[in-house]
Amino acid sequence: MIDSDKFKEIWQTITRNKTRSFLTAFGVFWGMFMFIVLIGIGKGFETGMRKNVGNIAPNSMFVFGGQTSIAYKGLNSGRFWRMNNDDLEILKKQLPEIENISGLVFAGAPAKTTRKERSGDFSYRGNDHIYYNIEHQTVLYGRVFNQIDLKEKRKVCLLGNKVYDQLFNPGEDPIGEEICLGGIYYKVIGVVKPSGNINFGGDGGSTIYIPTTTLQQLFNRGNDVDIIAISAGDDVKIKDLEKKVIEILKFKHRIAPEDPKAVNTFNLQDMFLMFKYLFLGINILIWIVGMGTLLAGVIGISNIMLVSVKERTNEIGIKRALGAKPNVITNQIVWESLVLTFISGFAGMFFGILVLVITETLLKDAEMFSNPTISFTMAVVSAVIIILSGILAGIIPAKSAIKIKAIDALRDE
Repeated sequence: MIDSDKFKEIWQTITRNKTRSFLTAFGVFWGMFMFIVLIGIGKGFETGMRKNVGNIAPNSMFVFGGQTSIAYKGLNSGRFWRMNNDDLEILKKQLPEIENISGLVFAGAPAKTTRKERSGDFSYRGNDHIYYNIEHQTVLYGRVFNQIDLKEKRKVCLLGNKVYDQLFNPGEDPIGEEICLGGIYYKVIGVVKPSGNINFGGDGGSTIYIPTTTLQQLFNRGNDVDIIAISAGDDVKIKDLEKKVIEILKFKHRIAPEDPKAVNTFNLQDMFLMFKYLFLGINILIWIVGMGTLLAGVIGISNIMLVSVKERTNEIGIKRALGAKPNVITNQIVWESLVLTFISGFAGMFFGILVLVITETLLKDAEMFSNPTISFTMAVVSAVIIILSGILAGIIPAKSAIKIKAIDALRDE
């Protein structure tokens, strides 16, 4: 540590040539400023992307029926086939690595929905209670479906938050109220809000949810399902599970094993891995650019300290002649470099964080950008980088300073 008198001496030395010191410090300031801003912007895009994905289980997949493209076992190509409730039981039984499996049923075009004097056209679909383990939604009122709702095929429904806003007054309790959807009355048991902007089958907030079994019975869908949603444990590779699911479904529905179009899947694990590697690449690029800019500033400080040492040859030589030890000269040069780097580096960090705060305020409603901040850990790492940079910037000039001899200083004088 240094006392106040020593710091005053160091500060006077730094400010002896204010223009040169300012220009040198600005390089470090700009390097740290750019580093903080780039880290925050990268974090903002990553947070925004994850916010859009919401709380859909990352280790999950969705299976869609399709149209065969190859004739098989006496069945012509071009045949449309449908999945059903039995497929859920078979897949769950044969593939124990499946944690959650749910069937979704889509009813078609939006239907006229009324509640007292209010009305609107909303889409609706059927799902069971298990689906909310795969796509988590925020429950604003009431509850989600349970096994009894499915078993008894109850005429109950969940409202998306936008449906609730249109059919009810703000803050009004909707539980137990009835709505008329397509001429059929349903009792409201809950209101849910999607956790992200990725929804299967349209805008989740503008959707009315009905128990799968109820929708199948009311709309003569038998036991057909349109989509099978599956999630597995974190230690399961969905890609491998996906192959097994396709194989089982093809065998059960008499589809040619080599048919590439009959069974379609959407793998969220692949998407999350893509996001992971994308942001890993962005973070690596940010570190390279940020550290490169900061390194340029540090090199500038090191060079200017070398110039300063050269200009102070007489001063340093006299101190050596008066008995100053090498470590005293070294410490002074390193402290000068450290103080200059410390002030400019932390100023860059401060203004970088300030820019991120302003950016967050201006772009608070942006869908793909959210919370552009740096973590406490990153702030500590940045502080350590500033300190180490200051020390490193002063080492070479310090070594140059201790090589100055008193006789050389007197000769220069």
